[in-house]
Amino acid sequence: MNSVSELQAALATQVHDAKRQLTGTVILGLMAAFLAFVGQSALTQARPIFPMVDMAYSSWQSGYNFVLWLLALAWLAALVKQSVQFQELRERYESQKQMDLLYAQRAEERRLAAEERGRQAAAAAAAEAALPKKKFDKNARSRKFDY
Repeated sequence: MNSVSELQAALATQVHDAKRQLTGTVILGLMAAFLAFVGQSALTQARPIFPMVDMAYSSWQSGYNFVLWLLALAWLAALVKQSVQFQELRERYESQKQMDLLYAQRAEERRLAAEERGRQAAAAAAAEAALPKKKFDKNARSRKFDY
């Protein structure tokens, strides 16, 4: 019996979606890390062009680094959340898969037991039909009070 419960199918879809989201989170984090180096380089190159950046370059650089660290921590928190969610969904999917397999085995056992009971009932009915029937004697006395 290869039936899959609706819950197992829904969990499979959720596991696939969670895996895709986790992969997307990792890729976005790597892209952000690359862009952080590009931004640092752009800030350094903009220093002589913009006098406002040149006057307070260290504060601009400190602010940029602070924002980068905040974004890195937010990315790390999102990565942990996505990985925990993926792991929980995967465990639920595996347990549901095992439960569906167990239910299918039990249903097969019940079906086989019902078939066996049906065969036994048919055999008993055939054996009863093979026995000669007692003839009904209309003139016989009633056995109503025979104890």
